[in-house]
Amino acid sequence: MTVKDAMAAQVEMYKRGGEGLTSAVDCQPFLFPRDLFLPGEEADGRVWTCARTRPRWEKKFAEWLRNRHQAHFLPVFRRVTISHRKRQISELPLFSGFVFVVGDLTKKDFAASDCVAYVLKPCGERAKVQLDRELRDVWRGLQSGLYVTPTQNLGRGETCRIVQGPLQGVEGRFERMGRFGRLLLQVEMMGGGIVVEVSADEVETVP
Repeated sequence: MTVKDAMAAQVEMYKRGGEGLTSAVDCQPFLFPRDLFLPGEEADGRVWTCARTRPRWEKKFAEWLRNRHQAHFLPVFRRVTISHRKRQISELPLFSGFVFVVGDLTKKDFAASDCVAYVLKPCGERAKVQLDRELRDVWRGLQSGLYVTPTQNLGRGETCRIVQGPLQGVEGRFERMGRFGRLLLQVEMMGGGIVVEVSADEVETVP
């Protein structure tokens, strides 16, 4: 499995906001140090390790890294929801399950955190440079004030697992994209099937 294959989410950025999305300016609390992407550092040849965390443990792992002064980047975007007439703002990982750590590291280096399932690394110098550039571009986009949302790069019939909510653990086949980035999954139940609608950040692809 490559870094590109594992990071199934793409990033869409809008000049105008859609429903449920807010500007991501200054909402990158899981960037350490804060000047990690200062201009002029592109030539440093920074190496990244992509740490795949246990489901919904991205922020906990990022905090663990920060406490150890380990440089890292967990891109997050803000989503606004209305529940019981109350407006709630959540900061969600842009690439579900992934935290990007500076350095050529192994799973053993993160063992004490009890958060990491496995690590991925770019193959070859070209891929290393590309990943560094892409992460820098993501950071620039988030800081620019554009509206962002993750989109799943899924094919019809691909198997997905729901990782949160009342159907957590249930697997289904991707049917199509619904409105506002939601996914329609075909779930087999009791010899038949139903179509369920879930948010893109509530599923992961099944290898």
